[in-house]
Amino acid sequence: MGTHCDICSFKCWGREGYDGSCCHIEDRDFIIGPHDDSEKFLERLSNKFGRKIEFQEVFYSFEEGSELFPEKNSWQNISSYPALKVDLEKERKPCIFYNSTLRSCSVYEIRPNTCRNYQCDFLYKELLTR
Repeated sequence: MGTHCDICSFKCWGREGYDGSCCHIEDRDFIIGPHDDSEKFLERLSNKFGRKIEFQEVFYSFEEGSELFPEKNSWQNISSYPALKVDLEKERKPCIFYNSTLRSCSVYEIRPNTCRNYQCDFLYKELLTR
């Protein structure tokens, strides 16, 4: 595992034992979206899983998402959609593709552009100082 993987999986934002903040909603006003390549991502998922993956299995539409988190401004902004679904049963509300046991993305190699292009300020600073 590379240095940046160690940071993201075990010391995210410099917090010992903390992982994958960018993949969790937590108690922040944060949304995992928008995804401008949602159709392409669904194609890649369908190929990976060997069946057609439907939009509603993976993404929230504005109508659905805005109702889920009415107190969060980012979820009330139509330009934040489509957004990746989160596991509402888990306290930190991880993306449905985040493997909490392994502390990593289960579809990393085919993740959507929003995730691929996400730049963590903390990680960027950490890597610059090494």
